[in-house]
Amino acid sequence: MTTKKTKFDKKGHLDESAEVQELRKMRLEYYNCLASAICEAADDETLVRLTAEQCCRSGLPEEPCVLRTAAQERIGLDADEVRRIFRTVYARKPLLPRSSFNQKERIARGVADFFERRYQLRYNTVKKIEEWRPNDGAYHEWQQLTDRDLNRMTFEQMHEGGDGWGIDLQIYLHSTLIPQYNPIREFLSGCGRWTGRRDHIGMLARRVPTDYGDWEPLFHRWFLAMVAQWLGFDKRFGNMLVPLLIGGQGTHKTTFCRMILPPALRDYYIDDIKMDNAEQVERVLARMALVNIDEYNAKTEREQAKIKRILAEKDVQVRKMRSDQYVRSDRTASFIATTNSPTPLTDPTGSRRYICCPVGGIIDTEPTVNYRQLYAQAVAELRHGAPYYPTREEEQRMEAHNARFQQMKKAELVLTEYFAPAERCGEYLMTFSEVERSLRSRVGAADMPNHQELSAALAHHFQAGAVRGRRGWYVKPVE
Repeated sequence: MTTKKTKFDKKGHLDESAEVQELRKMRLEYYNCLASAICEAADDETLVRLTAEQCCRSGLPEEPCVLRTAAQERIGLDADEVRRIFRTVYARKPLLPRSSFNQKERIARGVADFFERRYQLRYNTVKKIEEWRPNDGAYHEWQQLTDRDLNRMTFEQMHEGGDGWGIDLQIYLHSTLIPQYNPIREFLSGCGRWTGRRDHIGMLARRVPTDYGDWEPLFHRWFLAMVAQWLGFDKRFGNMLVPLLIGGQGTHKTTFCRMILPPALRDYYIDDIKMDNAEQVERVLARMALVNIDEYNAKTEREQAKIKRILAEKDVQVRKMRSDQYVRSDRTASFIATTNSPTPLTDPTGSRRYICCPVGGIIDTEPTVNYRQLYAQAVAELRHGAPYYPTREEEQRMEAHNARFQQMKKAELVLTEYFAPAERCGEYLMTFSEVERSLRSRVGAADMPNHQELSAALAHHFQAGAVRGRRGWYVKPVE
């Protein structure tokens, strides 16, 4: 069993036209077969048999023909009788007579034949689920296979007189006999060639009004890294960059994040992630294409530390559905974030991962995006070796730029209020104990940081040194 290649239009919507045209062609061929049978048939049963023979010779799929024949007002037979006649005609195709099969062969062939006739099936490798739709000659959206669907299919197979039980159908459905389908790679492969006439990634970045000069090139790097991760380019690291849109409410930050993905992939976008649920985090990393950390400033320091850790993950361990087993899967998710806070960063050591973009107005989300060319550009640039990670020089500029968005802790505020950096000479070298005693004499007990907080603040804001075995920091009191 194979699935047809999916096509998409330039707006990123599923292009149903080719499939619909094929179904119309099949429907027209069926009515030609029916008209031919009507000319020769003397009764309803003969009409159905001749129609089935004509359809079988024409290579038409059985199930759509059964349903169309059963719907004909001129035919007085019920649907079960129509199906029985079609089954008799179409079952002549096997090379071996049914009586030559043993019981297990009859069940296996019957189950496989049932699904071939009645349904289209595929295994979504991103969502890790089976999907299905009726094979009835009409266009249907794919949907997740649930237990209720499976029970219905089992009953339909039994109603036809099939030998299989529910467990037999489950074995078939949850096996590698079902063709695999990766919706993200399917979309990328259906984008066609990039014309090269426009920089669509840059056009998307320029929708954000900002005075940050490096925003466009860094967004470009991040976008390429996102697509490279979907394609499995880097076998060592995941996409470690996170664009962080900083602006007021009503500037369409979240809308912009959502519109990065085409409509055909919006099922693989999520607005938040619960960092306190490790299993959900792993599942999101493996089953989503883009995660928007909305209201980033609302995340605790512990949650932000977890985000920093998972940014470098390439593979994740995910528990299989209906099982206690864990399997290793490729990470697909990249991250983007939004916040209203002017100082959302709390960890200075992780600031080089964030592309902090101050939003200076309302983001332009109205004109439609040519998603086919947008992603075709990314694939083309990656194929030609375009870098999808920042250089060391760019990281240093990002760290310097992000300093203005760094949230100072209480210990840092107290320390920088009473001490300033000094030149490297013995006169200004103060030990930890001397700094602590000086602070205690100048601030109240409620404002005094503990040893760990004070040590971290000193290390972050002042230079350490030693003079004749005496270690400390080069600081001078602020008068």
